[in-house]
Formats: sequence, structure tokens, C-alpha cells
Amino acid sequence: MTAPPARDTGDAAARHALHRDTALVAAGQLAAVVSAFLVTLVGARVLPTDEFGALSWALSWLTFLAVLAQFGLTQVATIVFAQQDRRTHGALLRRLLLAQAAVVLVTAALWQWVIGPATAAAGTPPEVFRPLVLLVTLWLPVAALGPVLVNVLRARDRFGAALVFGEHVRRVILVAVLLVAAAGATTVPSARTALEWTVAVETAVYLVCLLLLTRVVAGGDGRHVAGRVPREEPPRGLPGGEAVGPDSGGSPWRLLRWGGTFTVATLASVTVPQAGVWLLAVVAPVEEVAVFSVAVRIAVLVAVPIAIGMRTLAPRIAAASGSGRLAELEEPVRRFAVWSTTVTALAVVVLAAAGQVLLPALFGAGYEAALVPALVMCAGVLVNAWTGPCSVVLSHAGRQRIVAVSALISSLAFAGLAAWWGGTWGGTGVAAAAAVAMAGRNLHLARAAHRTLGIRTIALPARRGK
Repeated sequence: MTAPPARDTGDAAARHALHRDTALVAAGQLAAVVSAFLVTLVGARVLPTDEFGALSWALSWLTFLAVLAQFGLTQVATIVFAQQDRRTHGALLRRLLLAQAAVVLVTAALWQWVIGPATAAAGTPPEVFRPLVLLVTLWLPVAALGPVLVNVLRARDRFGAALVFGEHVRRVILVAVLLVAAAGATTVPSARTALEWTVAVETAVYLVCLLLLTRVVAGGDGRHVAGRVPREEPPRGLPGGEAVGPDSGGSPWRLLRWGGTFTVATLASVTVPQAGVWLLAVVAPVEEVAVFSVAVRIAVLVAVPIAIGMRTLAPRIAAASGSGRLAELEEPVRRFAVWSTTVTALAVVVLAAAGQVLLPALFGAGYEAALVPALVMCAGVLVNAWTGPCSVVLSHAGRQRIVAVSALISSLAFAGLAAWWGGTWGGTGVAAAAAVAMAGRNLHLARAAHRTLGIRTIALPARRGK
């Protein structure tokens, strides 16, 4: 007679933890959005136009190279640390760091001696960009490692620490450096000086994060994502049948081989709709490219509720999959889909009603033209919210190849449709291509999650008996 109350107490504790972690992730996403806006605002006001262009160039390349250098290890870290017994975490962390170091070295060498010099030479003028090539190389290790460490903290149920060391860190440091340089310098601040200080300070911050994480995994305090009790039996293994353990499956090279699948999906996903800026530059005037860039930023902002759900649920899904309890997460996943759909729909309604006034007020005269392509892309974002975190459910439950193939096909479809529709309807055509590609991919993944895992991720009413 005492079992049901005990289970109810456990369920209440799990719901409380989920709500707490959701609030922490939401705070992190808000900090990321605000800090990104401040970088653009402060950089444009403090730096000369050519220096701000060089700064944007360096940050853009750093973002892309960091994703490449992570080689899927952000997702791998979430899964292995959420699924494996805490006693193996020290060994897993060492192997994860070795795997990360190997890919960073290769990516940094490729950038420093091949890609960097070539892209800097193509810039106008080249002498503005060349000094930043080495800075991006020196920045790459911390830019790649930071998100991996944050995901490990989340998998260890340290969402508060993950918030402190989140993606806003770089932007906050850069904004502070720019403001200090503008206030105290007798000469005009330069992008090179700002980046030099930012690289040094950010590296120090993430060294502290690494020391903290080392103490967490060595502490044996038993904290684990989703309140999971450590198992006495051997680890179940990596999704797809690969073994995981301190001596074999967790080796750096196996982690990298597994991460390769996630890399394909991640690189393919970041091209939609961002690559529309590159494609539109070929078929439209530069003014239309600028307008479309604003529309992309708006669509990314509207998608924040989706990101919150994915980052909160990812370690829980991995832990539940590893312990055979994935079905228990269907209802929390569905509730997140309902919540994100509601918030996203409200944001789209506000944008449609007030966009003609808000956009020129925020970005300047002429940018009200970004409203139509933004709303078109937001239609795709709304479908993504309705389908729920289906890609995370699949990828963190051993079906990452489905996600990778789907992302690759989606990117190719986007490229073809954007080139076709963009030449006819400009930015609105590219936005429509992005919406179709995003929506089609997520509808397919939601169906695949239900078919292969028996998990319904879409925002529909709860099943009877749930």
C-alpha cells in the first residue's frame, strides 16, 4: 500500500527537476540571445566599419570551425555521460579530451595553412583579415571544447554550472572588452586587439570550467541526470550495438567514429537557413541579402523555445534510453512540444501584427521588408515546434543515422529549391525553401521516432490512460 505514494513522490521530484532545469536552460538561451544582440550593437558602434566587418568575419569562421572541430562530440558527451555509471566518468572524460584534442589539431592546421590564408586573401582589403587568421587558430581549442564541457555538466545534472559557462560567455567577454577599449583608449579600438583579449579571457574561463568538471566527475557524489540510480550491471553500450566502457568502447577513436555521424547531421542542419545568405548573394542585390539576414535572425529568435526543450531533454533521453525507460519520457516530450508550439505561435502572431513597426525601429529604415521572408521561415519553425524534439529523441536513442541522412537530404533540397525560388522571388523564395526543407525534415523524423522507437513526439492531446 505504500508503493504508489512513493512512486508519486518520485514523479513529483522528477517533475520539479525538469521544471528547474528548463528554467536554467531558458535563462541560458535568453543570455545567449541578448549577448548576441549586444555584440552586434556594441561592435557596430565602437569599431569602424571595416574593423567591425573583420570582427564579424572572424566570429563567423570561428563558429563554423568550432562545429567542425567538435566532430559530434557534444552529442556523444551527452549520451555517454548520461548512460554510463558515474564510476567510469573520470576515464570517459580523459578519452573525450584526447578525442577533442586530435580533431582540434587537424582543424586548426587546415585553417591556419589552407583555408584561413585563402579566405583572407580574398577579402577586401586582405590586410584587414590576415592578422585575424592566427587569432582564430588560437581561439579554436576553447571554442570547440567549451560546448562539450557544458554538455557533460548537463549530463551530470549540473545545469546551474552549465548556465554559468554557456555560449554567452564569449559574447559577454567581447562586449566588455569593446566597451573598456572604447572608454579608455586614446586611439580607435581595433578588432585584432579586442579579439586578443577575448581569446585570453575566454581560455581562462574554460580552464576553470575544466577544473570544476574534473572535480565533479572525481567527487563520487552520485548526482546524475534525471535522478538515475547507478546500475550495478555492466554498461549497456553505445546505441547501435557498440560497446562502451573504460577500456574499449570509450576509447578516443571509437568516440570520434561515433561522433562522425553526428557531425554530418550538425553541419547539414546549420546550413538551413543560414546558407540562404550565401545563395541569395548569387542571384539578388546586396541590399536584399542584408534584408534576408535580418529575417534569418528573427527566425532563429522565434526558434528559441525549441532549443530550450532539446537541451533540457537531451541528457534525460540518453539516460532513459540506456536504462530501457525511454517510453516513460513520452509524456514529458509531448508536453514540451505543446509548450514550444504555443510560445512559438504567440511569437509569430506578435511578429505578424507588429513587425511593420518593430523591424524598422530595431534595425533601421528599409528593414520592414524582412517581415515577409521572416514570417515564411517562421512557418517552418512552427512545424518544427509542433513535431517536438524528434531529432534529439532519435539521435540520443541510437538512431543518429536516420537524423544524419534526413539532415543531408534536407540540406540538398534546400540548396536546390533556394537556387530555383530565390532567382524568381528573391529572399521570400529562399525563405520558402528553408521552411519547406525544415518542415519536411522534422515531419519525417517525428514519423521515424514513432515507427522505430514507439515514441510520439508531436504536440497532440495525451493518449488515453497517460
